[in-house]
Amino acid sequence: MKPLIVIAGPTGVGKSELAVRIAEEAGGEVVNYDSVQVYRGFDVGSAKPDATIRARVPHHLFDVIDADEELNAADYARRAREICAEIDARGKRVVLAGGTFFYLRALLTGLPEMPPRDEAIRDRLRRIATSRRGPARLHRWLTKVDAASAAKIAIGDRHRVERALEVWIVSGRPISSWPSPTADSADVLPAIRIGVRAERARLVKVLDARVERMYAGGLIAETKALLERWPRSARPFGTIGYKEAAAVVAGELPIVDAIAETKRRTRAYAKRQMTWLRGERDVHWIDAAAPDTTFNAAMRLITDFEGTT
Repeated sequence: MKPLIVIAGPTGVGKSELAVRIAEEAGGEVVNYDSVQVYRGFDVGSAKPDATIRARVPHHLFDVIDADEELNAADYARRAREICAEIDARGKRVVLAGGTFFYLRALLTGLPEMPPRDEAIRDRLRRIATSRRGPARLHRWLTKVDAASAAKIAIGDRHRVERALEVWIVSGRPISSWPSPTADSADVLPAIRIGVRAERARLVKVLDARVERMYAGGLIAETKALLERWPRSARPFGTIGYKEAAAVVAGELPIVDAIAETKRRTRAYAKRQMTWLRGERDVHWIDAAAPDTTFNAAMRLITDFEGTT
């Protein structure tokens, strides 16, 4: 397989547009690795590439599941690996863009074969979770069987608590005992990692402006329509922007406070993304400058990389 072209960086640096331009130049197709953009209908709050951008080159792994479904890292890696192989078989280049770096790591380095989902067990755990004091009960249970995971997973993170308990029930092994890929894990798929970075003060201004555009562009209305179809407990309603918008729809939060909280969480998320990427190996950094400058720098990196492999 030809090396995958990975576009990484904090939210707001222009990864989607850069990925499309590279795909157009290199004869490629874009594959998403963002854990919110995989959901159908969650468009405004996830900054999903719009129809105009997606019409320029084929896009994959957008809008593939509904809000009541889940796509964990192992599921994502399996599906993405199949799509990447199909793209390569057509003689096209794979250009990966997104912001969920554990998804990306799972794809490039692989994950151990953990127990699959068991719907009967999930239903049992979900009934407990939705009962009075259910989340606390499940977390106490997890503490007894897998203290290491319980120390890392918040009581309110229902999905991760349920998955950890499910793995323990099915396999008899705590989920924390299963090996997980690290920054030093060897790639099973060849890739060139291009990191796009921006000076922090400039990035904060961009992120704040984008949050304001999301709310002005219909985030509340989109969230209201989604809540008419799916329960608020569904996973994507806990993500940045949608959590605050759902609170506005429920009358729990004034919109001005929702905007402020979304800005705060978005800035913190971008900081965490940069921390993660600084710990990754073989990231080739370029600056988020003018679009043409950033694109040209990325193409030079790709040309130089392929000239040495």
